Parts: sequence; structure tokens; C-alpha cells
Amino acid sequence: MVRRYKIQAGLKRATPFCVYSKKGFVIALVSFLALMAGETQRAPAPPGFAQIVRQASQARDANRMVEAVRLYRQGVQLKPSWTEGWWYLATLLYDQDRYAEGRDAFRRYVSLDAKSGPGWALLGLCEFQTHDYEHALAHLGKADVLGYGGDEQIRRVARYHLGILLTRSGQFDLATRKLILEANAEPAENASIIEALGIAGLRKPLFPAESPTEERELIMQTGRAVYLAGVRRAADAAQAFQQLVSAYPTTANVHYLYGSYLLSGEPDRGLAELKRELEISPRHVPALVDVALEYLKSGDAPGGIPYAAKAVEIEPGSFVTRCALGRLWLESGDVPKAIAELEMARKLAPDSPQTRVALATAYAKAGRKLDSAREREAFLKLKKQIP
Repeated sequence: MVRRYKIQAGLKRATPFCVYSKKGFVIALVSFLALMAGETQRAPAPPGFAQIVRQASQARDANRMVEAVRLYRQGVQLKPSWTEGWWYLATLLYDQDRYAEGRDAFRRYVSLDAKSGPGWALLGLCEFQTHDYEHALAHLGKADVLGYGGDEQIRRVARYHLGILLTRSGQFDLATRKLILEANAEPAENASIIEALGIAGLRKPLFPAESPTEERELIMQTGRAVYLAGVRRAADAAQAFQQLVSAYPTTANVHYLYGSYLLSGEPDRGLAELKRELEISPRHVPALVDVALEYLKSGDAPGGIPYAAKAVEIEPGSFVTRCALGRLWLESGDVPKAIAELEMARKLAPDSPQTRVALATAYAKAGRKLDSAREREAFLKLKKQIP
């Protein structure tokens, strides 16, 4: 573009000579060529986009990373919509631990390819390294939904960091599920995952690096029991939980974990362990909810109401506690109280299928057919969205 402008300017200055004589034309031509030679020496034209693409690829393949970064920067400046260029620039910066620059480049990349799970994952990892934990959690979560494009290395690192970020934010059960998912994808036991599972299982909102040294054995023993349960090594898991409870009989969350593990196969023993947890931690909301729902499953809904009511008292803004209490009231025959609790649960979490189907049943018992049909339709739509 610059060169064309200079040629046009030179021709315009030569026009008067061209009109009057051949000699004038020759003089003008010589002057123009001299002018262009001088301009070329002073400011060489930048290489074209195609040339930069080729040079950048060659530098990357030859492991000349600093040069490759420079060339990819030139390329995306010339063509900001060059998606591949933003990807290579961002990943090169990430590999060089230049996380702030990598973060900015990945943001541009995902703005061009919003369905790239690996792009969102690496953006989240850059944000993690720059201590922007809120955005890191959101973007790593998005990557986990979109998938990792078959890249096991990115999946392994991203899902682990997603797990520890969920733990730090207090989402312990979801953190455990994500870490167990990764544990099942690993060919062998991974000490980092076991440690992270231990911290999540003990419901400590900490990063592994922040955990107290004196709790290391407790964390690893807890994590291993949760890990063995998660990878379905039942005999080993049962032994590990028994050893954990024996070693730490009064430590918070230990009996809760063991009780939760036992509920599916030995509900009576599981319920006893959960009640033991409540003796140690009377305000343990997950234990209160699990005990309440165990009464519901066994057909003794009135027996579960005090536990669910206490859970609501402790965490009134939790849709889980409200939904549990609403279901118990419904099974106990108090439909108005059930509707009140379930409507509050719906307000707190409108995307909960469990709440919608329970509310549909409650409305039906109250004779509110249109409301029941609406909630059942919402339930069916939400159910389809669940993987």
C-alpha cells in the first residue's frame, strides 16, 4: 500500500516533462528511478502476509521460539482475523511461561473460535497463573463442557486445575466429581489427584500448596480412600475408609465420607456414620441433607423433616436444602408447605430438574393442573440438556 502511493506520487511529479519532450520523459524517468532507489534503501517494504506465515512456521518447526513469536505477532497485526496465528502465538507464549501475554492472545483466539475447548482451557490456565481465579474457574469449566479435542495433555492439566479451583471456591462435591473423572482417565494412581481429592473430601477451601504440613498424612489418606471409591475398587476402598475412620475418629468430614460411601450398599451403616458425623459437626449441612433424604428413601418422611429443617435454617439460600425439605413435606402430606419450599428452591435454581419434577407433583396434588403441566414440561426440557 505504501509503495503504490509512492509510485503514484513520482509519476504525478514526472507528468509535465512527459508532455513536452522525449528528453523530458527520459529525465523524468531517471529522476523517478533514482527517487525509488533512495526510498527502498531508507524504508524496505515489510514482507507480505504469506511470507510471514511461511517464516513463522519455519521458525516454530526449528524451535526458534523467540523469532516465531515475533513473526506471529507481525502476522496477526497484518491480519487480525488469522485464527491459526493467534493460536500459535498464544501457545508459544504459554510454553515460555509468559502467561499474561498468553492470556491476552488466547482471549483473541477464543473470540474467533468460541467452540475451541483447548483454547478456553489454556486461557483458563493462563488466568490461573496470573491469579485471576474467578475467570480461570469459569473458562476451565467452559472447556470441560466443550471438550479438549482429544488432547490428553491439555485435559489432564486443565481438569486438575478445575478441580482445585472448585475446591477453593467451596464447591467440594463438584470438585470431587471432576477429579474422579480425571482419575478414571489416568492409567495409574496420580499423587497430585489423590492430594486434591483429600482436600476436597475434607471440605477445605484451599489449594494444595496452602494445606498445612501437619495435615499431610490426613489429606493423603482421605484422598486415597476417595480415589479408590471413585475408581470402583470396592474392597480396597472399604479397607481404606475403615483405616481412615480408625486413625481419625473425631476429625470432621471423615465419618461423612465413609457414610456417603456406604449408603448405596449398606444404607443402615451409612446412616449411622452420617449421624456420627453430626455428633462431631452438628452444622454439617451435606450430612443433614443426606440423613433427611435417607429417611425419605426408607419411607419415613416425617423422620427426615427435622434434619432438613435444620439444614434450611443453616443455609436458607441453598436450593438443595429447600428442595429436600419440600420433598419431605410433600411425602408427609403437607402440600402447602411443600409448595412453598419447592417454589423457593426453583427461584434459587431454576435449572434444577429435580426441583421441577417435585414441584409438578406438588401442584398436581394441590389440583393446579396447568401449573403442574408447566413444571413437568420444564423438567423434560432440562432433562434433555443433561449429558
